[in-house]
Amino acid sequence: MIHNAMAEFRQRRTFGISMTYEKLDNDELLRVALDAINQDRHADAVSMLKTLLERDSQHVFGNYLLAAEHAQLGMMDRAEEGFRKTVELAPDFPMGRFQLGQLYLTKGDAAAAKAVLAPLANMPADQALTGFSKGLIAAANEDIGESIREIQAGLACPQEIPALTGDMQRVLNNLLALGGDPSPTSPTPPSGAPLYLSKYGKSGN
Repeated sequence: MIHNAMAEFRQRRTFGISMTYEKLDNDELLRVALDAINQDRHADAVSMLKTLLERDSQHVFGNYLLAAEHAQLGMMDRAEEGFRKTVELAPDFPMGRFQLGQLYLTKGDAAAAKAVLAPLANMPADQALTGFSKGLIAAANEDIGESIREIQAGLACPQEIPALTGDMQRVLNNLLALGGDPSPTSPTPPSGAPLYLSKYGKSGN
C-alpha cells in the first residue's frame, strides 16, 4: 500500500516537472537551466538542457552549457563532443572554442588544442581570453615561461567571467610550481593530463 502510494507520488512529480517544462519557451528554459547551474543543481540543469536540445538540437548555448555540465561531472568524452558541436555551430563563439581547446590540452592532445585555440590568439591583445589562449598554446609547446607570461597578461586585463579568472589563476599557480619547487600537496593529474591542467574548473559555467 505504502509502496504503491510512493510510486504514484513519483509519477505525479515526474509528470508535473515535465508539464512545467512544456509551459516554458526556450529562452525561459535556458534561464532556469542557468539558475540551476549557478546553484550546483547539476541533475536539474542537465535535464533542462536536454529538454531544450530535444526541441532545438542546433541551440548553441544549450549545447555549450550541456558540455560544460558534462565536464563538471567528469564525463569528458561527452563534454568534448558537446564543445566540438558548439564550435561547429558557432565558430566565432570564443568561450566554446576556448573550452574545447582547454579540454584537448587537458587530455594531452597538444596539436588539437593549438589548432582550436589559434583564432583566439589573434584577438585584440587587451582581451583576457587572448592572453589565456596564448598561454595555453605556449603550454602545449611546453614553453612554461612563455605560458606564464601570457596568462599573467590575460589576468592583467579586465575580467568579464569570474569563474574563468579563477580557473586560469589555478593554471598559473600550477605553472609557477612547475617553474620552481612544486608543492608536495600539488594535485595529482589524471592519466595523460599535464600537471598544470590537472583540475578542470567551472569556467564558462
